[in-house]
Amino acid sequence: MPLRRRLLALVALVLALCLVAGGALTYWQGLRKIELEMSSAIEVADSAVGDAMSTIGASPDAAAYLHRIITSFDGDRHVVARLMAPDGKVVDASRLRRPVDPAPTWLYKLLSGPVHSRRFELPTELKHHGVVTIEADPHSEIGEVWEDLKLKVLIISGFCAVVLALIYAILGWALRPLEALSAALARVGEGDYTAHVDEAGPEDLNLIYRAFNRMAAQLKTAEQQNQRLNEQLSTVQEEERAEIARDLHDEIGPFLFAADVDAQSIPLLLSRDAGDDVVSRSKAIRQSVQHMQLHLRSILSRLRPAMLIDQGLTHAVEQLVAFWHARRPQIAFKTDIEDARFPANIEEAAFRILQEGMSNAVRHGNPSTIELSARRTEGGTLRVVISDDGSGISATSTRGFGLVGMKERVAALGGRLSVNGQVAEKGVILIAEIPLPIAAHDQTKHASAA
Repeated sequence: MPLRRRLLALVALVLALCLVAGGALTYWQGLRKIELEMSSAIEVADSAVGDAMSTIGASPDAAAYLHRIITSFDGDRHVVARLMAPDGKVVDASRLRRPVDPAPTWLYKLLSGPVHSRRFELPTELKHHGVVTIEADPHSEIGEVWEDLKLKVLIISGFCAVVLALIYAILGWALRPLEALSAALARVGEGDYTAHVDEAGPEDLNLIYRAFNRMAAQLKTAEQQNQRLNEQLSTVQEEERAEIARDLHDEIGPFLFAADVDAQSIPLLLSRDAGDDVVSRSKAIRQSVQHMQLHLRSILSRLRPAMLIDQGLTHAVEQLVAFWHARRPQIAFKTDIEDARFPANIEEAAFRILQEGMSNAVRHGNPSTIELSARRTEGGTLRVVISDDGSGISATSTRGFGLVGMKERVAALGGRLSVNGQVAEKGVILIAEIPLPIAAHDQTKHASAA
C-alpha cells in the first residue's frame, strides 16, 4: 500500500475510534438525562395527583372528577395517567404527546431504563371506580436524544470528511518530494546516474536530497572512471602487444633466422668432412638460443611480474631497470630500494607504481636520469618516489590513464599519490605513500633501535 494511503487509513482509524468514543459518551449522557427527566416528571405528576386525590371526597360526581384528573395529563410528554378498574382493565387514560421524529426501536431498547410509576388508591366509598396510576414514558426524551445523536453524528461525520480531505491534500503536497526522490532512485537503478532532485523543502528531507545527489554524482564519477580504465586497459593491452611483437621481431627473429641458417649448413659441412666448422656452427646456434632465452625471460617478467616480486621488491626493481637499460642505454638509472620484505599486496602495488612511472618517464619525458626510491618512513608508510630530469609536463599535455590507475591502486590501500611537475619546469616527481601494517611498522622501529 502506498505511504499516502497508509497514513490516510491510519488517520481514518483514529477518527473512527474518536467517533466510537463520542458515541459511548453520548450514550452515557443520554442514560443520565433520561433517568433524570423521568424521575423529575414522575415526582411532579405524583404531587399533582396527590393534591387532586385529597379533595375527591368532596366532589359530588366522583367519576367526572377522576376523568378530569386523567385528562389533565393529555398532551404531556413524559407522563401518562390511567384509571384502572378493579378487574385490571383500563377505564380511562390520558393521551401522551408522541415525538415528531420517533427513535428507532433498537435505541429505545438500549436507552429505556427502569419503569417509574405511582399508584393512588381511592377512598373506601369510591373503591368500585378502581385505582389511579401514573407512569413515566421515555419515548419523547429518547426522541430528543435521537435527534441530538443524529445532529452530532452529522457534525462529526462532516468534520471527519473535511479532515480526511485536507489530510489527503496535505499528504499529497508533502509527499510529492518523496515521489520525485523515488523516481530519481528508479532512474539510478536503471543505470542513469544523471538523476538529480531539487534540494528544497523541509530540512530533514533536504539532508536526504543532498545525500542522494552526492551518491548519484559519485556513481557517475565511478562509472566514468570505469569507462576510462576500460579504455586504458584496452590501450595498454594494444601497446603491450605491439611492444612484444617488436621485441620478437627485432630481437628473437634475427637469431631464429641465424640458427636456421646454421642448422641448414651443418649437413653440407658434414658431407665435406668439415668437423671444425660443424662445431663452430653448433656453438653459434647455442649462442642464438641463449640470447633468445634471455629475451623470452625478459618478456615473461613483464607479463608475469609476480614471479619477480616473489623474490623481493629489490630484485624486481633491478630486473626492471635492466630491462629498460638494455633498451635505453643513454639513460642513467639510480635506485634506492630498501632491502626488506613487505606484505605481498604492498610490494605488488609499489612495483606497479615504479613500473608505470618509469615507463611514463622513458616514453614521454626523454630524460637523461631517472631515480627510483622505495623506503619506509617514521610515520609507518612505504614512500615510493620516481623522479626524472626530462621535459616535464607541458601546457598541452593531458594526464593519462596510467596515472588514474596508480591513484586508484594507492587509494585502495589507504594511501595517497601526488605528482609534482609544474608547467615550464624540467622533470617530474611522482610520490606515493602507502600505509604499512602495524607489525611491519614495529619491525622498522626495532631495526632503528638496534
